[in-house]
Amino acid sequence: LKIHPVISLVNSSVIRVVFRIDILKTLKILKEKKFMEVKKLGIDQLKFSKGSKIYSKGEKAHFAYYVHSGKVNIYSPGGLLLGQIGEGEIFGERGPSLDESRSVSAEASTNCILYPINEKTIKKKIKDADPVVRAIMRSLLIRLNDINMKSEDFWRSLNVMTSLSDDKD
Repeated sequence: LKIHPVISLVNSSVIRVVFRIDILKTLKILKEKKFMEVKKLGIDQLKFSKGSKIYSKGEKAHFAYYVHSGKVNIYSPGGLLLGQIGEGEIFGERGPSLDESRSVSAEASTNCILYPINEKTIKKKIKDADPVVRAIMRSLLIRLNDINMKSEDFWRSLNVMTSLSDDKD
């Protein structure tokens, strides 16, 4: 079994550093089995440059992300800034936890280093948690989605009202 370092430019602002294992002809970070083999080596790390998209609304949610360094902005589908995630925090956990696609978009607000946490790991940790903690987490994830949608609706209504009041001048 040979292990080779691979540094790839995903797009103009995202650099992905991984190690390719020969038996894995194509390392696709979103394939759970392959990710687990790389993860066991303890070397998987994603680097994003300021302004680069981490994921978009509607994408399949294979991972949550732990922020090792930097900051990440979370946006509603309409572009409303819902929050900023910093070092030591996790984001993107709602989709993999609830088997749903992404409901928001995430973008690096600074250069950042993220560690992906795959769907299987997230689900195992939830399954192994105390039943009360599981229920609380599920409730919070559902409420998070609801408040994100309500924030987006409020923002749209505010934009409409603002545009109507601007027309009167």
